[in-house]
Amino acid sequence: MKTVAAVARSLVLSPPRSARPLCTRSAVGPGGLGAVAKPTDIPTLKLYRDCMRLTYHIAAASAKGDAMRQMIRSQFRAQIHVEDPKEIDRLKMLAIIGLQNYVIHEQTTKAVDKRRRGAKPSETKSS
Repeated sequence: MKTVAAVARSLVLSPPRSARPLCTRSAVGPGGLGAVAKPTDIPTLKLYRDCMRLTYHIAAASAKGDAMRQMIRSQFRAQIHVEDPKEIDRLKMLAIIGLQNYVIHEQTTKAVDKRRRGAKPSETKSS
């Protein structure tokens, strides 16, 4: 069985995968978030992959996306030596919070845009 450090090293050294959708059918299955009792039970490998998928969603094949992927790789690589379970849980929570912040930002932006689109027709009718 591979250690966490070995898996992380293989991920860091491998080239980025092609863009994949952020949500798949397995997202609510046994390996997805639906079956997790605590957020810290999410495997580190899944968090890494989710962070990388998010970069493809934000900026697929651009310099910005490449920079984001490099930043994620370097952050995971910098923490490869951590063995303390509490510190690992703290780092996982930081990754989860980062993913959640992006989702909240996107949903808020969509809601504001939808509200603005809904307000524009009524403004034009009264003019």
